[in-house]
Amino acid sequence: MERIHSLYLHVPFCTWVCKYCDFNAYAVLEGLIPRYVDALAREIELAGAELPIGPLDTVFIGGGTPSLLTTAQLRQLMAPVGSIGIAPGAEITLEANPSNVTTEHVDGWLEAGVNRISIGVQSLQPDALRFLERLHSGADAIAAIRTARAGGFSNINADLLYGIPGVTLAGWLESVDAVLAEGVQHLSAYELTVESKTRLGQEVRTGLVRMPDADDQLEQYWAAAARLEAAHYLHYEISNWARPGFACRHNLASWHYQPYLGCGAGAHSMFRRNDGRTERRWNINGPHAYIKQASASGYAVAGSETLSTERARGEAAMIGVRLLEGTDAVSDFPAERTQLVRAGLLAEHHGGVRLTRRGIELANQVGAAFLR
Repeated sequence: MERIHSLYLHVPFCTWVCKYCDFNAYAVLEGLIPRYVDALAREIELAGAELPIGPLDTVFIGGGTPSLLTTAQLRQLMAPVGSIGIAPGAEITLEANPSNVTTEHVDGWLEAGVNRISIGVQSLQPDALRFLERLHSGADAIAAIRTARAGGFSNINADLLYGIPGVTLAGWLESVDAVLAEGVQHLSAYELTVESKTRLGQEVRTGLVRMPDADDQLEQYWAAAARLEAAHYLHYEISNWARPGFACRHNLASWHYQPYLGCGAGAHSMFRRNDGRTERRWNINGPHAYIKQASASGYAVAGSETLSTERARGEAAMIGVRLLEGTDAVSDFPAERTQLVRAGLLAEHHGGVRLTRRGIELANQVGAAFLR
């Protein structure tokens, strides 16, 4: 098995699960956190002993809301991570809700080894935050960025959502401009998508909510891209921009189809075998079941699949084309490559290909073309 240098830790707890959220997240279960942390630490420890993993170049602690953890709980998780081995200069990211970013928390996160923080801003518009059911205000989000920076974080990401019903182009750009004015090193802008199993999905199906049309969403996307380009941010992946040297290394490893280990409820892993095959594994979703199984055995795997070499190459191409610098992962698909270039969705670039402007707009369809 190819050595693993990236680790994802999932913390599924939230104070409130927003109506658009389709992640493995649970509200009103914060009393489970101590037992969950014990179980997660056990899973990490066992995986470190049994898998070819480390030294770790990237660690990403996501959720859910991992910023709900106390400093002591975060240290408890980082102890077995440290035993696996952390490479010098490794990127260690923690996702945080703005309301959790206090001076005390920032100090604790830095002391535990976190050096990159990703703040779920989503919007600064009051009406948008109410629609999204976010529990913070725009002022809270800006204060969180400032608190993180003042406390010592020099690598700060802000997540934003575009295509929110009722938010005009001007309102969207107000949020973008205000976040850029805070000097964040990285910005992610995601389209608000409607997932069928969410409460937002139900509201759209029943006609209670009407989503913006595709043209309005694209107008917001490209307007933000222009603002970020003017501010000298590198557009390195469809939804991600960074100042030079601050692209998210954890996500880049995934987009380059590098193996990773996922620990925690619902976490996914991808391993690459020496014979070219790829194995995917996924853990039990529910926190109660996860705690029970991981506490007892250190294992929490619910299922796995081994991909054929062709399927793995298709996945690598599908993911690789999202990188705007271009990719050579499509070299095993000459017919598809030629067809997409002729359609104006891909362009030849330094021996590989990269998405055109229209290709970016239809990236999901472009990527799907490589999955036979």
